[in-house]
Amino acid sequence: MFDPKRIPLAKQGVAEELVEGELFLYDRNNGGVVHCLNGGAAIIWFLCDGTRNVAVMAAEIATISELPEQQILVEVQETVTQFRALDLLESW
Repeated sequence: MFDPKRIPLAKQGVAEELVEGELFLYDRNNGGVVHCLNGGAAIIWFLCDGTRNVAVMAAEIATISELPEQQILVEVQETVTQFRALDLLESW
């Protein structure tokens, strides 16, 4: 079960490059695999700094987006779950 109080931390060794509104992640840990994130996923990626849990991330995004926090929470959970599946998180 997903715990929104867990604190995700982006893995070291993942380089970031912003190109024309998309964020490219170069995963040096996994043979140089490249991941392309859209704007929403990029915001979530930058919030995975080990200082806030998923619920807090969703609340912050909801505040600036004016979307319902519960809707944002689901999207943040799904995105963080994808980051985890791609082995992009140091801790979770």
